[in-house]
Amino acid sequence: MNATTLQFPNVGVITAVLSEEELAPLKEEILEIQNNFNQSKKHNNKLVGNIRKEFILTKSKDHINKLLEPYVWEFDNSFGYPSSVAVLNTDCLLSIDSMWVNFQEKHEFNPAHSHSGIMSFVIWIDIPYSIKDEKLHSPGAESSNPLAGHFTFHYTNSLGKICHQEIEADCNMVNHFFLFPAQLNHSVAPFYTSDKYRISVSGNYKFQVPEKK
Repeated sequence: MNATTLQFPNVGVITAVLSEEELAPLKEEILEIQNNFNQSKKHNNKLVGNIRKEFILTKSKDHINKLLEPYVWEFDNSFGYPSSVAVLNTDCLLSIDSMWVNFQEKHEFNPAHSHSGIMSFVIWIDIPYSIKDEKLHSPGAESSNPLAGHFTFHYTNSLGKICHQEIEADCNMVNHFFLFPAQLNHSVAPFYTSDKYRISVSGNYKFQVPEKK
């Protein structure tokens, strides 16, 4: 028998580790918010997260936009996306439109959802637990698929079956980030073994249409 296989393509994600120096302006703004929750601009009404403390980020947005730009180009080179999104009749700059920080507490979660825009990202700033501890002490300790503390992508394969790519987003993932299409569904499971905040930053890229002169 002489047979060949054909693997259907699919869009994936890009991940990398950012340095403390690269993230310094972002972490400085996050600390300012953490020290003054009452005076910070909340972002909850724009988000589906079952999380009490979600705040808009502005001061470090331009810095993160420049920092992640090479990865957006790399994503396009790898997957042909976002250049395949043909919705405008002229070339426009793709840049971060909105960016926010989540201070997730024990038992809080983000249900499966997608974002607006073209591309999205998540940067893990601080994660106060290990997946090992979560698997031992969470309500799913005896489950066949314990997911406490996980970050999960949800997508369909060529048969239309819903698939899940689970990320063990624990203390080992600090300063890691993921870049992915904004319409890719994802979720964040609750954690149970720490009373500290799980701090993450997310943002959406949109095409910036030039203003008419």
